[in-house]
This record gives sequence, structure tokens and C-alpha cells, in this order.
Amino acid sequence: MDKTDRDELKGIITEVLQTDLIKPYYVDREQHYQDHLFIKAFKDWCDTTKQNIWKTFIRIVVTGAIILIVLGFIFWGKGHLGVDK
Repeated sequence: MDKTDRDELKGIITEVLQTDLIKPYYVDREQHYQDHLFIKAFKDWCDTTKQNIWKTFIRIVVTGAIILIVLGFIFWGKGHLGVDK
């Protein structure tokens, strides 16, 4: 195989690779960047939402515990201090 045949073969292989392998999977650079920005914003939103859910859950548990403690003191006080009698 001489040099011209090699160069011709390289050209054919390059053309096939460009049209069959690379072109169908090509993603526009700006679109790719915008996709990454969207994914980052979505991940940030998920993290914020998760934090808010945990904060709300903890607030509900703490508020419920405080209410139970106050009700316990009220009922204990009524029974031991003779407020009902």
C-alpha cells in the first residue's frame, strides 16, 4: 500500500467516523452548558427542599413535645394541687 492509498483510506475513515459516529452524538456547546446549569439549579432546589422538610419535621416534633410537657404539667397540677376540688 503506497502513501496515496493510505491518505485516501485515512480520508475515508475520517469521513465515516465524522458522519456515522461523531455527528449523531454531537451536542451543541452552549446547550450542553445550559443543561449543566439546569441540573445544578435542580440539585440546589432538591437540597433546599430536603432541608426545609427536615426543619419542618423537627419543628413539629419539638412543638409536640412542648405541648405534651405543658399538658402534663396542667393535668399533674390539677391532680396534685387540688385545683379541681
